[in-house]
Amino acid sequence: MISQFFSFEVMVAIAILAILTACPTYFIYVWAKTKPAARPIPHFPHGVNGWLLIFVATVVLSIITTAIDAMNTLSLMSESGVTNWAVISPSIVIIGLFVYCLYIIARKRDASVVKQTIVILWVVGPISLILLYFFFDASVSNQTVVRACLYAAIWTLYFLFSKRVACTYGTKAVDTYVNLAVEIAGSKKAQKAKEAKSKKTK
Repeated sequence: MISQFFSFEVMVAIAILAILTACPTYFIYVWAKTKPAARPIPHFPHGVNGWLLIFVATVVLSIITTAIDAMNTLSLMSESGVTNWAVISPSIVIIGLFVYCLYIIARKRDASVVKQTIVILWVVGPISLILLYFFFDASVSNQTVVRACLYAAIWTLYFLFSKRVACTYGTKAVDTYVNLAVEIAGSKKAQKAKEAKSKKTK
């Protein structure tokens, strides 16, 4: 089992997928750097970097895998001689929403980005699976639903409480971090004054 996972074909496929994910992620990283943060605070991270960039990479990967699944479905339908676009329409919607999500993360700097991203996370995740199950008779396993819920929940918490997200997009949480930054700056100033005083006494 392990030897099959680490076979040459599998490793090549993983390498290609990694490159396909890394290139758009790096492009978004560079593109986002041209837009300043909404409320940058000293001593706090801001900009599309760190865990926020990892989120971008997961979205890029989701777009790629969804597109591959859609192309495989189209290929199977073309072999059967019947092409039903309604079958792949959910994939097209998901890709469109994810592309829009990447655009607003890279180019917009206001609190609405966080709200829209959270909505997209739940729409393309658990909600889309429910719709696929009830309206398209798709087979959806419990594990898939749990993974989708966990993914959406974890990143929702990140977008709500991340210092980087708050400073980059100017959410209400940034006011708390402003006060914290003032306290940090004050403590550092007091520490420097204490060190300067101790040097004079010596």
